[in-house]
Amino acid sequence: MDKVSLTASMRSNLLSLQNISRQVDSTQNRLSTGKKVNSAIDNPSSYYTARSLSNRASDLDALLDSMGQAVSTIKAATTALETAADFLEQVAAVATQALESGGVAGATPDEPIYIPQPSGISDDAAIRNTSLFDGKANTQAMIDQIGADALAATAANQFYAPGTSKNDANFGQGQWYLPAIGELMEMYGIDAANMTDGYGTTGANGDNKTAINDALATLKDAGVDCATLTNGHYWSSSEYNDSSSWRLHMNNGYRYYSSKNPCGYVRCFQLLENCFNPSTSSADASGGSSGGVAAPKIGDVMYSDLTYGSADDYDKSKTAVGIVTWVSEDGKSAKIVNLKDLRFSSYSSTGNFNPDDPYTGAQAYTQHTTNAKWTEDVTGIDNYTFDQFLAAIQEAVAESAGGADTGEAVALADTADKTYDASQYQTILNQYDSLIKDSSYKGINLLQNQDLKVTFNESRSAWLDVKGKDASSAALGLTTTEWNTIEDIAQSLKEISSALNQIRSMSAELGSYYNIVLNRQDFTENLINVLEEGADKLTLADMNEESANMLALQTRQQLATNSLSLASQAAQSILRLF
Repeated sequence: MDKVSLTASMRSNLLSLQNISRQVDSTQNRLSTGKKVNSAIDNPSSYYTARSLSNRASDLDALLDSMGQAVSTIKAATTALETAADFLEQVAAVATQALESGGVAGATPDEPIYIPQPSGISDDAAIRNTSLFDGKANTQAMIDQIGADALAATAANQFYAPGTSKNDANFGQGQWYLPAIGELMEMYGIDAANMTDGYGTTGANGDNKTAINDALATLKDAGVDCATLTNGHYWSSSEYNDSSSWRLHMNNGYRYYSSKNPCGYVRCFQLLENCFNPSTSSADASGGSSGGVAAPKIGDVMYSDLTYGSADDYDKSKTAVGIVTWVSEDGKSAKIVNLKDLRFSSYSSTGNFNPDDPYTGAQAYTQHTTNAKWTEDVTGIDNYTFDQFLAAIQEAVAESAGGADTGEAVALADTADKTYDASQYQTILNQYDSLIKDSSYKGINLLQNQDLKVTFNESRSAWLDVKGKDASSAALGLTTTEWNTIEDIAQSLKEISSALNQIRSMSAELGSYYNIVLNRQDFTENLINVLEEGADKLTLADMNEESANMLALQTRQQLATNSLSLASQAAQSILRLF
């Protein structure tokens, strides 16, 4: 068959239609798949680059799942440590209760330490000038050395009595301080002659606390913003060693030491020296700051004009600033405590106390010192161990009694031995160990010396080794489980304090690991998004652009068809001749 010959015009239009058809097919493919590069044929460079980015994103996504599991493993351990700390605080309470319920043979209440007495220590200059009773000097020493990191001391120093001004000469800032352990003991009420140990409750009688709380309750009923003493641990400014401070439990007068990073309550003290001039000890206690009246009494209300009196006779025209906790033998000086526990915006941050609003912070208590400074020894404060504390008290009692020998007081300690029931203590420790064993996640227990390796990149060149610890009671040193003497209970309490510090250290370390893994997890998620976005930019089609292309191609296709039709009309004209 002879080949059909096309005119140049028709051939040109046919070629144009074919080209447009191919472009329409390509555009339709992009619109249907959403990609402008579907294979290496479309664009080899973009295709293989995008494929490499997608493959890396896929590899990192698999590692992301592993990081998530690591976060859960660490979280399981930290959650267990939080509960473990609660168990340790519970066993500490059991040990403390054992001391309370057991008592001390031969120790009987007598005149409290805050009243002048033959066997008292109320005005012995030697002990009054030590860090056991001089909270004002202790507070200043802490502020001078570690500044705002001394949280409890700084708060007390910044406090000023509500209803007065910061610059008040008597009750403004700088006049108040964090009490020493002896001053807290006086506030609770203690018979120093019957103290047989530096720690514990021997000699404590609670007489002062009762008088002070009665006064605070009466003031509160009268509309004063105040509160009774909380049955919890109050911080003192006295030191046991470089990392521990003495504190007193207001529930039973229990005195002990604690590391400076747990939390405790804070009350502010003030010493009013030579402010009063009582005529005789038998004068009527009508209150006042001039001669002819009795000296202040424990539990009296102190007013901002330096007058004082019974809470039952509260004068609503005056501003109550504190309650009397101690009176000197001559009646000229007194110590007062502020009307309410201080409150704080946080447990452990500097600047956590607002002196302009001292009683409405979010937290009811604070650490003694920040985590950055809690192990720093304040050189201006003498350290007192249990034995040194007791020896200082006994010496003062002997001197106050006219130089009597202190052997009798020491001998009282020998009568304190008895057997205490440690079964509840052991039961809680067993539950503690059971908790530690149950803190595993997917077979890994970070609290039983098992480690965890977390990989962060697809080449496995970046990783983190999470080191496990042995948090069992035996590993923490909780080995004294039989209580035959008070010393055994004291040893248990020492072990518990050490164990709590270790638990907190473990928790801080795991918290650091936890944050590292979380940060890498967030980074990996963001990197995956970047990789996928980069791959998409190389392969994905712009749907708006492709839609416009399709419309233009359809228009060109229609025009080419019309042009081909016009080109064929010449042949049709010749056909009409036949």
